[in-house]
Amino acid sequence: MRLFLALFFLGACDATLGALPTPTWRGVVAEPVHGSVVTEDTATATVHVAGLASENETVSVQVLASPEDLTSWITLATTTATSPTADPTQFGFHVDVAPAKDNGLRWRQGGVLRLRVVDSDGDPLPYAQSGGEDSVIVLASPSPPPALWTYLTWTPVGSVDDTEAYYSATGAPATLDDFLTAYGFGGSDEIDAQYYNAGDLGIGREMHCRATASAGGVACYVRNFGQFGGDADDALAQLAAGGTPLATVAMVYTPPITAPNAVTFAVYASTGSLATSAQLDTRGDNTSVPENCLNCHGGGAQYDAASHTVLGAQFLAFDPSAFRFSDTLGIRLEDQEPSFDQLDQLVLATSPTPATQDLIEGMFGSGYNDQYVPAAWSQNERDRAMYQQVVAPYCRNCHASQQTGQALPFATPDQLRTAGTSTVALVCGGGHSMPVAQATATQFFSAGARAVMLGWLGQPGECAPN
Repeated sequence: MRLFLALFFLGACDATLGALPTPTWRGVVAEPVHGSVVTEDTATATVHVAGLASENETVSVQVLASPEDLTSWITLATTTATSPTADPTQFGFHVDVAPAKDNGLRWRQGGVLRLRVVDSDGDPLPYAQSGGEDSVIVLASPSPPPALWTYLTWTPVGSVDDTEAYYSATGAPATLDDFLTAYGFGGSDEIDAQYYNAGDLGIGREMHCRATASAGGVACYVRNFGQFGGDADDALAQLAAGGTPLATVAMVYTPPITAPNAVTFAVYASTGSLATSAQLDTRGDNTSVPENCLNCHGGGAQYDAASHTVLGAQFLAFDPSAFRFSDTLGIRLEDQEPSFDQLDQLVLATSPTPATQDLIEGMFGSGYNDQYVPAAWSQNERDRAMYQQVVAPYCRNCHASQQTGQALPFATPDQLRTAGTSTVALVCGGGHSMPVAQATATQFFSAGARAVMLGWLGQPGECAPN
């Protein structure tokens, strides 16, 4: 297996290379790219290692003999920097290594591999994408989550009786038509958007929101299309065609946010009547309302079954970077950016957490910015990469809904570093806790996010789902 950096090619010894200057240059590793996914069988996979060093510098490629011991570096291959470049002080090196050959424990299928290159003095060379800040390259072997894992169970699972009592306590309208009438939908002030929610549920969504007659109130309902675990293009096609949704979910905010049931939830079946359960993935480990909603809408929110009240629930930001869109004119992303801006302005009216507020203002403060990174995460290349490759696609929207001090809103790198050991245990441990949603977990373990996370945290382990 050969991994190539887009702007970098290392071939025979007479190849000419562009220089990669760093603040204090002593060498740099260009391949493999940190966080890459290796789809081949790890038992036979070959990794292409290449970079720059001083002329005739001897460099060695090392991997961990045990993923659990971050000091167990062993040398797989040694080579010399001999290929000339445009800079007469920098010469290229390259070598292929088979990290797991004859020893599957070094890199188990579905796990991660840590690799580094050291110079003749034994000093590790930084890899190019780190801006000179890190030398340990972590690669991931993709793996589907095991069938035994459960989802949406961070919040305790309730019962049908709980749901019926909750609907009664919150005055949930008996039918979807009743809900639309009660909250004034159908007028010109209604904001709508259509998208595929790739980030957590994996279904097509037709969202409708408006400010309610109650001062500061907001009501939304979303018609859901497609099939959990199904094809995204099929869900988008169903969404564009309209028709009967598989279910409709409604949320209402009645200020103040500190009041019991300030945010309420209701689910309507395809018939339009209230549903006492809602399956949100292929598993159905938690189908109870509002408990399954609270896994993400507040994170630390709690349902009191005795009083049938929810405390701490939150609206989430509408984050287009977590969505996919149809190519149909009118519902493409570029057609709907103003609508998402307006939807997020409504979310700002629901007294969101500071992290959610910062996310919305960062995404839509001056036109839509799909590459938004908070200032706290922009202090160096390693933090920025961690945010863009791990936090933003797999963590941020749900975690941003948690109050500062409540759990982990991930508003700053320190919040996550402080909980590094427990985070790895929740994500990579023998059971399963995070990511809490099935679609998110499936995407997370098929991508390189684990590699980036473990490298950034400096935590051991192979993080292979089991």
